[in-house]
Amino acid sequence: MVAPKHQSFLDVLMIYGAMPRGKFIFKAILKYAPVIGQFGLRIGCIPVDRGKRGQAIKQMVADVQAGRALPGQLIIYPQGTRIAPGVKAPYKIGTGALYRELGQPVVPVATNVGVFWPKRAIYRRQGTAVFEFLPRIAPGLEIADFMHRLETDIETASDRLAAEAGFPLRGL
Repeated sequence: MVAPKHQSFLDVLMIYGAMPRGKFIFKAILKYAPVIGQFGLRIGCIPVDRGKRGQAIKQMVADVQAGRALPGQLIIYPQGTRIAPGVKAPYKIGTGALYRELGQPVVPVATNVGVFWPKRAIYRRQGTAVFEFLPRIAPGLEIADFMHRLETDIETASDRLAAEAGFPLRGL
């Protein structure tokens, strides 16, 4: 399982290009998006109805379990949506539920992509977008410990990458 930081639509393209056969957990409404929705379903992406929290997590875990026979790497954005560089937002428990249920290592991924192509912006800044694959988190941690480590690893590395790209954040 791969857990990247989600800052921009560009990171979807980049992480998909870096995986031999990526399949995303994505919000259910995207099923109806022209081209993207049908492509996502065809490659094995798992739609999640985020409005039904507890039920959505159970359904997501069941769908992932059912799709395990399909080759590929499961990609889940731990915050569930795009978050601008430097903005703090909670990590969703769905990543922890999958970590516990699948019993597989998780590879956190940091990025600075949002510095160059922000959410809901036309402006594109010149520079080098970076993805950093961090050390995997082995299975077996308690969910709270796993979630704390995942958030700390991703946020610390993403803030560092943003600062290296000339987007200094408080505390660095």
